[in-house]
Amino acid sequence: MVKTWLINPGDNRLRAGWRILLFLLLMIGMAVGAQLGLRAILGSLPKTSSLIFVLLAVVATIAVYVARRWLDKKSFVSLGLSNPAIAWQDVLFGFALSGAMAAIVFGTMLGLGIVSNVQILAPDLAAMAPLLSLLLITILIGYWEELFFRGYILQNMIEGLGLKIAVVVSCLLYGAVHAANPNAGVLSTLLIVLFAYLRIYGYLATGLLWLSIGMHIGWNFFQGPVFGFAASGHKDAHSLITHDLTGPAWLSGGDFGPEASVLTVPVVLLALLVMRFWASSRPSVACSPPRLPG
Repeated sequence: MVKTWLINPGDNRLRAGWRILLFLLLMIGMAVGAQLGLRAILGSLPKTSSLIFVLLAVVATIAVYVARRWLDKKSFVSLGLSNPAIAWQDVLFGFALSGAMAAIVFGTMLGLGIVSNVQILAPDLAAMAPLLSLLLITILIGYWEELFFRGYILQNMIEGLGLKIAVVVSCLLYGAVHAANPNAGVLSTLLIVLFAYLRIYGYLATGLLWLSIGMHIGWNFFQGPVFGFAASGHKDAHSLITHDLTGPAWLSGGDFGPEASVLTVPVVLLALLVMRFWASSRPSVACSPPRLPG
């Protein structure tokens, strides 16, 4: 009885819930240990240091690789990291699509008078350097969060709970994690849940994580460092465009950013349609994930 509670007799592996739990313990333990090690070497490590994001990306990669290899008994690339020829297409398309999403949100707010006093940074090399640093940070965040949430966690949830329940639980989990961000509220949490589905759909529609990674990188980069909004409650010190926000927070997003504005909802729905078209127009992968109906 105890053995079947721990082990799935069908494939002689730990059940999905135990695999996820052990993976989380491994990830947390490695992250804490690595941070303590860096602090011991450097003396201090500011929360905004780029090393933190490099650390998280490295730790997530190692933890996912170990868990995938020895707990899941599958390959690392089977999470949706294969097909390098398609990878760049998906990443760049996702990056551009998110840029278009952020531009539509900005343009809509500008047209409605929510955004005012717009100023554009002079494009000299010294001014662009902080933006390039922020681009690197958004690349690292987009990569490791998609590997973590839509890679290991979601795909093990699908094995344990089935597709529909796993999608719902994964979306709620993503919303709950971001509910702890600065300036978060009920509306921002609900919209983060919608963004979680957007990223999940990228994986389900293409069979790979690359589109979701590209969209995650693009959205974080364009809404914050380019258009000057807060990104999930975090405001960057540098941005290509600066502006003032007026009006109620449910329209402007306030200090949380566009992910707390109802104006973002139709933009996300439009992006889902564009992603569906993109996925249907590109070559299918050898091992496609389960698909949501419709």
